[in-house]
Parts: sequence; C-alpha cells; structure tokens
Amino acid sequence: MASFFKNHKGQTSVEYILLIAVIASVSIPLGKKLEGYIIGNPNSVVGKMINSYKDMFGGENGGVTLNYKRFSLRR
Repeated sequence: MASFFKNHKGQTSVEYILLIAVIASVSIPLGKKLEGYIIGNPNSVVGKMINSYKDMFGGENGGVTLNYKRFSLRR
C-alpha cells in the first residue's frame, strides 16, 4: 500500500484536469452573469450601439433613407 502512494506518474495530468474543471465551473456562471450585463441590458455597450443603429437607420416610417452620389471613372 505504501508503494501505491509513492508512484507519482500521472499526477501532473490529474492536476491539470482538476484545474481545468475548477476554471470551467467558475467561468460558466460568471460568463452567464456578464452576458446579462453586457448584451442583455439595454443600457449596456451593445444595447446602446443597437439603439443608436435603430435611431440612425429607423426613420419615421421604419425605412432607410440614404442619399447616394454617383461617381464616374475615366477610361
């Protein structure tokens, strides 16, 4: 039994696997919480950007009104 605990082969692999498991178990709930603040919240950075695009391209009738200029290239 004492020789079983003296064999350290694979200890590094087990430690890396446990480290990855701990990081994953912490980062998944944290990522879901941050997603709510960053994307889901209308006052977030992404929400403000989407609202500015809606204001920019929305128009009164919901259509896009853009003015294009024509350019001609010499041959």
